[in-house]
Amino acid sequence: MLRLGDALWVAAADMLVSGRHFKEWASPEDVGYKAVAANVSDVAAMGGVPRFVLASGGADDAETTLRCMDGVLEACEEFGAYPLGGDTTGAAALTVDVSILGQLAHAPVLRSGAHPGDLLAVTGELGASTAGLLALESGDAGPERLIHKHLRPGPRLVAGRAAARLGAHAMIDLSDGLASDVRHVCERSGVGCRIDLDLLPIAGDTREYLRSAGRDPEVLAATGGEDYELLVAASEEVVEALAAESEVPVTVIGEVTGEGVVFLRGGERVDDLSGWDHFAGV
Repeated sequence: MLRLGDALWVAAADMLVSGRHFKEWASPEDVGYKAVAANVSDVAAMGGVPRFVLASGGADDAETTLRCMDGVLEACEEFGAYPLGGDTTGAAALTVDVSILGQLAHAPVLRSGAHPGDLLAVTGELGASTAGLLALESGDAGPERLIHKHLRPGPRLVAGRAAARLGAHAMIDLSDGLASDVRHVCERSGVGCRIDLDLLPIAGDTREYLRSAGRDPEVLAATGGEDYELLVAASEEVVEALAAESEVPVTVIGEVTGEGVVFLRGGERVDDLSGWDHFAGV
């Protein structure tokens, strides 16, 4: 958090690299757009409003690089952020790096404020981005909505600001996957949690597509990542108020406990759930 004059600001940065975060199925415009959206989601998770973006990128030809920057500009217009500038260069593979400044109207909601007894709730739906990724990887153009969810995520800015104003204790955006991101909150807050996989909000088309691909919808919704929904830890009263004014559904999926991260399904414990590892296989 930064204080500049009378205003409070938050900063975030994110990078996308060809072969690591996307493959040839993503257009350069999609890559630039998603890089901005990921940063906007970080601002949303602190209860802020995106204001300024700096973006740098490179590829092995100028046209690809400029198309990526077009995606950056499109996302800035979509989310109301002003593109301050950046840099472009030649690179062996398409890479884009975005930094953002967001402005706060309230104290930022951090990952470190969760209390035992808080409810854990998520906005929107889980698993759609992973289903879209599976479709892209298999060359299946059929599930257009799911593919769009993966390539062009929609950060939950309205819900994030509302959660901050209403008094949420902790919040994080689900970029690495629920199984990993909830651990980030628990570690920062010095608490544990219990999450019921049966409560995860999974849309019908997501569930159907994952099952058709021979995948477990609940497990993929908990581990897949890149949904860019918000995970909120708050009192029951705050969660109810957030659900009443959010632009998307808000679903309670568990609660904060004293210690230990536990996932349940049908009342039985499910072990070995983890999300995205940024350095796996590197």
